[in-house]
Amino acid sequence: MSHQHQITPEEIAQLPTAYNVAHIRIEPNIILAPMAGVTDSIFRRMILRLGGCGLVSTEMTNAASVSPKALRRHRLLDYLPEERPLTMQISGNDPDLVANAARVVEQLGADIIDINCGCPSPKVTGGGHGSALLRDLPKMERLLRAVRAAVQIPVTLKLRAGWDERQLNFIEAGKRAEAAGVSAITLHPRTREQGYKGQADWSRVAALKQAVSIPVIGSGDVTTAHDALIRLRDSGADGVMIGRGAMANPWIFRQIADLRRGETPFMPTPADKRNLLIEYMMICAEELPERLALNKIKQLIGQFHIGLPGSNHLRVAVHTSTSLETAREAIERFFAPWVESDQAASTLELSHGPTEHDKVLL
Repeated sequence: MSHQHQITPEEIAQLPTAYNVAHIRIEPNIILAPMAGVTDSIFRRMILRLGGCGLVSTEMTNAASVSPKALRRHRLLDYLPEERPLTMQISGNDPDLVANAARVVEQLGADIIDINCGCPSPKVTGGGHGSALLRDLPKMERLLRAVRAAVQIPVTLKLRAGWDERQLNFIEAGKRAEAAGVSAITLHPRTREQGYKGQADWSRVAALKQAVSIPVIGSGDVTTAHDALIRLRDSGADGVMIGRGAMANPWIFRQIADLRRGETPFMPTPADKRNLLIEYMMICAEELPERLALNKIKQLIGQFHIGLPGSNHLRVAVHTSTSLETAREAIERFFAPWVESDQAASTLELSHGPTEHDKVLL
């Protein structure tokens, strides 16, 4: 695999731009990762509104909590029609229980059902869910076959490279998944033991792509638009999934689309960043109880790339806020000097009128 840290326009033009999950076309092939506590309907709609994202997913939902009664209301599975195509992700370790949950999810309107075989959280693996299934591949395969038999919609799988470095079994897991009727696989190429430490070894994504004939999507350590396209080139993957990188920079999907069009990637101004944070907070306030809305903005600001001097002060101010009003004031106060200086600069440009060079461009 090439490890060049640059990519040419010619290479970008040759990259795949879409893939199919059974009959569903995913275009663009840059998608949002399911993230527990993060990717609810509000966050997904924000990402889709900014542009460039081909598929979103609900947060991981425990199959045991998805029963026919949950058809009426299950916050983790709430969505709006504008979010489709939509993946709903469930976890579990009992084939019958997960198959029943899959039927409910299909009735709820999911376009794709994803089985989580990658979550490294001890709370999840302790119950035999998530990446714990990598310790029992025959059981994982039985579970996937049960889900495949239970629903008409496509089934996908998200997995890690293995439980630890001594048990790297993602190739066998991928082959079993394909045999069980899974339509696409996303690999986060760290082990369960690594958590999010160390580096994501994308050569494993390349190896899985060679081993199976269904689409393979790579995930892990994608923090810039260039990263995504270089990973796509070097791994031969069909798509790229972005998780934490989208919390830090929600514009990353749009920036990738810009690069593909041969344009300079959009760079958000301080005003863009302030507006995004305030709008996100206001939608959270409309749709959630205040305590939850406040937690959501605290969570986003913890990962969001502010990129201005003193940004830690803003994080602390928001994290210590006891109401949405004080959090909003902290954001407005922090960005005010930057937004005002931006506005002053643009006013100055306008006051001079167009130059001869500008007139040519006009």
